[in-house]
This record gives sequence, C-alpha cells and structure tokens, in this order.
Amino acid sequence: MTDYDCLIIGGGPHGRFIAAAITRAAPDTDLAIVDPQAPMAAWRARAAACGMRYLRSSNAHHLGARADSLRRFAARHGYDDAHALGYYRRPSLAVFNEHATAELGTPPHIQQSAQRLSRTRQGWKVELDDGQRATARRVVLATGPSRPYRPAGFEAAEHVFDPGFELGAPGAPTVIVGGGITGAQLALRAAEAGHRVCWLTRRPPEPAHFDSDPCYAGPRCLAPFADTPLAGRTAMLADARLPGTLPPDIHGAITTALADGTIAWCRGEPTQMRAGGVRLDDGRVIAAERVILATGFTPHPAPESLLGRAITDFGLATDTDGHLHLNTDLAALPGLHVAGRPASLQLGPMAGNIKGARLAGRTLAAVAQRQALSELGALAAHS
Repeated sequence: MTDYDCLIIGGGPHGRFIAAAITRAAPDTDLAIVDPQAPMAAWRARAAACGMRYLRSSNAHHLGARADSLRRFAARHGYDDAHALGYYRRPSLAVFNEHATAELGTPPHIQQSAQRLSRTRQGWKVELDDGQRATARRVVLATGPSRPYRPAGFEAAEHVFDPGFELGAPGAPTVIVGGGITGAQLALRAAEAGHRVCWLTRRPPEPAHFDSDPCYAGPRCLAPFADTPLAGRTAMLADARLPGTLPPDIHGAITTALADGTIAWCRGEPTQMRAGGVRLDDGRVIAAERVILATGFTPHPAPESLLGRAITDFGLATDTDGHLHLNTDLAALPGLHVAGRPASLQLGPMAGNIKGARLAGRTLAAVAQRQALSELGALAAHS
C-alpha cells in the first residue's frame, strides 16, 4: 500500500481531532486514518447505548479548531439554550456531534483493522486485517477505550458497551450494575422506556461537575504535573480523578427517580451473577431476569489489542494503572505516538476525555509542523 507520513489508528474523537490538527498545522502531511468502522461510529454507539444527552465536558471542550467554535456553530445553526446545560454550558450530544461533523472534514480512511506494528528503516509498518500492509514514518495510536470491564463473577454478563448492545422492549426485571455516570444514565434510559430497574451501586450517588479536578484543564495544575517525575504522576492522577461521580443533572434525575420509586436502589458489593439474579458479598440475592453491566472499561490495554501487542512486542513501559511512559511528544518509541487515556502520564487526568483529544492534537500538530519545517530546511540546503 501507499507510504504515508502519518497513520492514525482509530477514527473516534481523538483520532479525528488529531488528524484535523495535523492537517491544519502541516497541510502537506500525507496522512490517513485506519479504522474498520465509519468515522465516530463507536463513539456514537456508546453514547446511544447508555442514553447520553449532554456531554460532561464544558462547551470549551469540543472537536473544533477555535476555542469558541462550538458556541458560534450552535448560534449559527439555531441551537437554543436547551443545548447548553448549566453553568458550564455543557453541550447536548446533538450539537456536539453536528459540530464535530462540520469541523473534522473527511481525511483519507483505510477501513480496516490494524492488527500489528513492526519497525522499518524509515518508520513503521501496520499489518491490516485483509493481509495488506501500510507504512508510515509516524504512527499515532488513538484506539479509544480498552475492552468493557467485567468484575470477577460477571464474565458472562452483558455490558452496555458490548458491540450491538440493545436495551430492547420492557419486560424482564433488570439489575444495572455500576454507580457512575454510565450506570445512572442507563438506569434512567431504561426506566423511561418502561423497564423495571434495580440500580446496583456500592455507595450513594455522589455529585461532581466533572470526572476529574477541573484545574487540570489548564496550566495551573498541568504545569506542576509536567514538572513531577513520571514515577510520581500515577498518584497525582489517582488523586485528581473522581470516578463514580455524577454531574448535577444526572445526579438530580437519578435521586428523584430513586425517591419516587421509578427506579429501585440496591446498595452492595456484587460478587456473582447467578440464575435468577445477583449475589452480594453479604449473602443477599437480588432477583432479576436480566443483568446489565455499566462498569466502564478496563484500565489496562487488552493483551490482544493493537496497543497491548505493541507493549509486549516492543517492551513498552507502563505504570501500575496501564498508563504508558511517553516523552513530551507522546512518543513511546521514535515515530510511535499514543493518545487517549494511556497517555495520561503526559496529558494528565483528562487524557481520555475531549480535553485530552485537544491536548494530544496540539502536541502532535507541533510534531508534524517541526517535521515539515525540517524537511523544508533540508531541501533548501541541497538546492
């Protein structure tokens, strides 16, 4: 296949924004996105599955070029205040997706799965699932979340983020396992559709505007984070993140539904899925005909994933939480860059979010621009 300057593995929000940022910074860069699905397809499927209506990010965190582009787009296209929620003007999923479509363009797309990476003298070779190979001087792994997380004892349970998940018609009493935003959104979606739902969580719903300290959206916290040795950043990430919390709108809706009995609340530690329900660690059994996990994703890359294979094949270093040791260019090895949550040791606790896509795009656009200027300099020197 054709040689590229840059191949971006993953066509979700991170991969698409990185491609757009590189193209703006270095228009002559020959790049392509490698993804078996249509652009943003996995993102849209996950959002629909859990019933997302608003992003948790503020309207400053989007996939456009300018900081104010989402706000301007919404005004220009007739989206009223119902599409900007609360103090932080959190965008509706509808306006966010339409804005992303308008902003991200149509970069070349190799609609295949990337199976494995190998090094070449000039850069990298990507093996595709049709047996072909594509080569590039630089590869960016923007492969999105890892596999859905299934607690021990629930290996056979369906997960809201399984491919092809369907809520289906109401009927069977259902336990939804997971106390974070995905579980709360799914419980609300199911109850609204007429399902009999028990929401199983370890602790009461806890409100927080964002899923990590908002200080890390800017230099006030990112600068000291960057000045800390890599070995100390894992603890900083754990302190900054707020897993299992709910933004005010979801917190208000779910607590109202629990109070009026629209949704039953079951509190406890699930230990086993069994015929007829869920067993808790104190011996109680919650009766249910259907169990749906809303437990997020595993923090470590799956061993069979492209990133998992790269970690094994090239001996890449990670911390105890699955974050990779990268340099400031987000490179694990020369020409091999990583974005998303695995890049948290460089980008901070928001690495996996829309803000993280913007940070990664800015970093990798600068890399592409330096490369382009270096090539121009080399041409001038030989002319």
